[in-house]
Amino acid sequence: QGDVHLTAPTRRYPQVAELLGRWLGDRLPAEAKDFTWTSINVNCNYAAAVHRDNGNFGPSFIKAFGDFTGGELDYWPEDAREGDVKDLPKKEKQSFDLGKGLVLFNGNCAHAVQPFEGSRYSLVY
Repeated sequence: QGDVHLTAPTRRYPQVAELLGRWLGDRLPAEAKDFTWTSINVNCNYAAAVHRDNGNFGPSFIKAFGDFTGGELDYWPEDAREGDVKDLPKKEKQSFDLGKGLVLFNGNCAHAVQPFEGSRYSLVY
């Protein structure tokens, strides 16, 4: 349901996209072996403010790398996707240390990255 659009860097360095896809495939838990994705976002030192993605086709896997402290993913899994994200109750969020392993989440629900220090890279599938 849609078109395939390759970015200029993906066309120029297709082996990088292949390597990143293989990296995830080799690490998927058994219960997620059928996971598919439509894009791979590579972030460098990006601390996203609380937001909701718009139009994700399904859940996302995320993992962070680097020499950093902080940078946990804050996630509101019960977000009804209504109203201003700034009004979401803090007690309903879950936090995940993305340096420890893959995290599966619904990016259409509110999420953010906590402040961090150091060099932090993340991959979002």
